[in-house]
Amino acid sequence: MATEGILRLPARMPRDQREWELFLRRLNQKIQYDGERMVIEGLTRLAERSGTDLTTLLQHLSDTGRAKDQRLLQTVTFGNVGSVQDIDPLTATAGPSTADISIAAHTLHTDFGVISYNAGSITGLALNTRYYVYADDPDNQGGAVTYVASTSKPNVSANSGRYFVGTIVTPVSANTANIANATSANPIVFTTSAAHGWSTGDTVIFSGLPGDFGTNLNGTQHAITVIDADEFSIAVDGTTYAAYTSGGTATRVVGDTRNDWGGGGGGYIP
Repeated sequence: MATEGILRLPARMPRDQREWELFLRRLNQKIQYDGERMVIEGLTRLAERSGTDLTTLLQHLSDTGRAKDQRLLQTVTFGNVGSVQDIDPLTATAGPSTADISIAAHTLHTDFGVISYNAGSITGLALNTRYYVYADDPDNQGGAVTYVASTSKPNVSANSGRYFVGTIVTPVSANTANIANATSANPIVFTTSAAHGWSTGDTVIFSGLPGDFGTNLNGTQHAITVIDADEFSIAVDGTTYAAYTSGGTATRVVGDTRNDWGGGGGGYIP
């Protein structure tokens, strides 16, 4: 390394903006390393800065010149929405015991351009559970990213290179039970031919019920109260109904799969 220029640099630390500019200009002109000129010209322009605390600034930059964390981002990005999606990309479906989340191909619109993301899916998830879907894309390249579903909200912001796709509640399993008996009482109590596997608060829709039960209940939805493994009641007065004969089914209705759009800038996350 050449030393001629270094020996001419001041022996003490610069104290103000003018001395910093002079020091860095000389450093930029004189220092040689492996025959290559050390280019730090971009750091020498302090005229538009209100202070000279370069140490604080550099603490938030990585060796590749990227922000280490969200503190370096503008407030509009850190505390609000810095990007928007062209569609709501998330949907969820349920099987007998697990759920799947599908991510449609979509674009993310930012102040520096549009990023296109490929479709994807996440399978084998829990039923009736809120998931936060994201992909790690630190270079904002889009394309075929790996989508991840997490039940932990803090995971969304645990990495500054993380793209938040959105949040969605997976549905409950939609299964059907055959009705074996129903009471003409208040409330009406139904008996299923096998264990129904439902929980109090689940919603069922009736079909194929006979007589007065069918006239009043077929095609309607009701929240249930579970009595035991094969009995449940609904808050309907059936004391005037003719006695139940046979037939009919009750099908649990898929739960709320309300989803919320994401984006690269944060914003409200349920």
